[in-house]
Amino acid sequence: MVKTILALTLFAVAVSFGLIAWNSQHSSDLDELKILQRDAMISGQQLNASADKTIDRLEQSLKSGRSLSRVDTGFAGVESLMSLDAAKGSKDTRNVEIAAQAEAMLQLDQRLHLMEDGRLMLVHVPANGPPIIATVSPEKWLPPAVANERLILYGATATSLGDKSVLPPDPSVLTKGQGFRYDGVLDRSATGCVAIGRADFSHCVSRPSPLLTTENGIQLALYLLLLAAPTLAVMGLYSTWSGKNTGPTTPLPTRQSADDSTHRTAVENSYVGVWTLKPSQDAAWLSEEAAGLLGLQTGGTISATQMLEHIYAPHRQTLKDAVDRSRSGRPFSVSFGTAATRGESWIELRGSLDIASGAQTTSLSGVVFDVTESVRQRERRRNAEAMLRSAIEKFPCPFALWDEKKRLTFWNQSFEMVFGLDDILRAGVAHETVMIARSGNVVSERASEEESGTTVLGLRTGEWFKIVERSTPAGGLITFGLDVTQDVKSEEMLTQQKKKLRNAIQELGRSEGHNAELARKYNEEKAKAERSADSKSAFLANMSHELRTPLNAINGFSEILVNEMYGPLGDKRYSEYARDILTSGQHLLDMINDILDIAKIEAGKMTIDPKPIDLVDPVDAAVRMIRRKAEDKGIQLSLQADDTLPEVDADHRAVRQMVLNLLSNAIKFTDAGGRIIVAVQRKNDFLRVAVRDSGVGIPKEHLPRLAQPFEQVQETRERNYDGTGLGLALTKSFAEMHGGRFSIASEVGKGTMVSFFLPISTDLSRSDRNVA
Repeated sequence: MVKTILALTLFAVAVSFGLIAWNSQHSSDLDELKILQRDAMISGQQLNASADKTIDRLEQSLKSGRSLSRVDTGFAGVESLMSLDAAKGSKDTRNVEIAAQAEAMLQLDQRLHLMEDGRLMLVHVPANGPPIIATVSPEKWLPPAVANERLILYGATATSLGDKSVLPPDPSVLTKGQGFRYDGVLDRSATGCVAIGRADFSHCVSRPSPLLTTENGIQLALYLLLLAAPTLAVMGLYSTWSGKNTGPTTPLPTRQSADDSTHRTAVENSYVGVWTLKPSQDAAWLSEEAAGLLGLQTGGTISATQMLEHIYAPHRQTLKDAVDRSRSGRPFSVSFGTAATRGESWIELRGSLDIASGAQTTSLSGVVFDVTESVRQRERRRNAEAMLRSAIEKFPCPFALWDEKKRLTFWNQSFEMVFGLDDILRAGVAHETVMIARSGNVVSERASEEESGTTVLGLRTGEWFKIVERSTPAGGLITFGLDVTQDVKSEEMLTQQKKKLRNAIQELGRSEGHNAELARKYNEEKAKAERSADSKSAFLANMSHELRTPLNAINGFSEILVNEMYGPLGDKRYSEYARDILTSGQHLLDMINDILDIAKIEAGKMTIDPKPIDLVDPVDAAVRMIRRKAEDKGIQLSLQADDTLPEVDADHRAVRQMVLNLLSNAIKFTDAGGRIIVAVQRKNDFLRVAVRDSGVGIPKEHLPRLAQPFEQVQETRERNYDGTGLGLALTKSFAEMHGGRFSIASEVGKGTMVSFFLPISTDLSRSDRNVA
């Protein structure tokens, strides 16, 4: 009987220790599976974030006007792109199968699919256009697997990344979302899975989890020692009872000193932390990474009040409100500054109600990560927008921006003051309403003969403004005004002087006896006209300099926005508006530079630096610079030069500019399929550079005045060719400054040849060359 009682006692003790060991291992396994599921959730969030990033970049590229075939797959972060229509019409059966799968996904409101070859397929319906199908390897969108870890995507098929030694889990494990796979008695692996939003597959993280480890071995040894103690005690009692002396026994340890097992967290070797919050118990748990982001020394369990104290004081209420909203079952995401940096460093807290928590205790959990750089990028973008708005606001000329429905979105103070629109202007007011209100301050309005979409307005204040309106690619409108009061007054003065001169000539012509008086008045009026012309030239030079200063600011700031130097602008229309401002500003700056050169020449201030040069060098440089423009229009451009030519005394830059001016005109007035020939030949004591085109030609009656500044042929303007009429005038002036001459020959319908002649240098050294 005694033996039976002792045996039952030992059995009960052994079972108790076995249950304790099993419960400890079970708790450890549950913790490990929970961490694996959290790792899978974080990786899945990154997968969805990569898909969102690809969709954003596709939308940016398509809104910029690019076709799908021209979208850079590397920029979009995928391996291939094709439209659903193209896939359906493809002769490749594989593409047809992909199209069928894509249509099924659209019906189920899914965007991600795991293909049989292990690649991911993304289906996106853009704002404009047919659905797009993109394919990519999972390695590009998922974080790299750490050592002894495998990331698994499981759907109709399965694909895995990482250590090949880890076997894929059983389908039953994937269905449950977590579990273990045994490949031997002690050899097993643990797997945690989560579903991916709007996808037909799950994402799993699998790691080796052997039953026998160093830590488990130590615990097992401790349990055996603890079991040995009562066993020896029972044996001693039995020996005493049976009268047998078994001798003294050695005391055995009775306390368990093993530490709790530790586990990898879901954010090892990363900047993402994990947190848990129980508001009703004023308790919180932070991982090491989460504690570091909040400015704590170590992670672990702290009070919710202590956690709140490490958040920048002005942002604490924001977090409290987010937590309150989450208690209703809605996930939340909130950004705030840390108290340790006084709001200089920012972190983002994401979380939701813990579904696994009990009904009596509300528990929230989630992740936290550093978003300081993102916050700073947004601040830099706002500063850049503020700088551009400030530059436009301080611009002395009227400026307004309208959306695609011609509603006012932005204007500067000059636009409001010049037209007296104090009580009218507000965001969203219609273009027609502003035009009606503006008419009350306008006394004269006429369309410009030189430029379409341009009007010249005379105001009640006596000021004159040239108003230019241009459409943007997004369908909006830009209104830009330029003060031309001095130009109009100079033109009126010149007209009056000419009228007086004509009247004086007519009056003196009727009297043969007043020749002397006629000559005197003629000289006076001529002098007045010359002074008026000089005044106009001086005004153009001074005004052009004044215009270049704000234009450089506009071009510089708009170029910063176009290149997104300080980060993305957000709405794509901002980039399009900035590109329109930059293009218009550069065109206006080029025109002002031409005006400056003409003004300098007329004022006698333009200088050149002639040196003995090989004339073919600057001519060839100009041809190379403009060849791309000719090829884009489908025009054949060639250079022909004699094998041996003497040098000329000329300014290399001026010669190149003359050839560029002539080639620009030739390309402008030559249709696609035409031809332009640039010839360099010797003509007696001169070298001639001739540009011959097969363009529209010029009527003979217009040839004498074409080399005058601002002169253009009426017929060419009717063909909608833009330009200021300064190119030929500059070329003629530069040729004459070199001691040469300028000539034009043309025939309507057959083409034009424009030539300039430069005197041969006194140094007759020759050089052999072959020009292709």
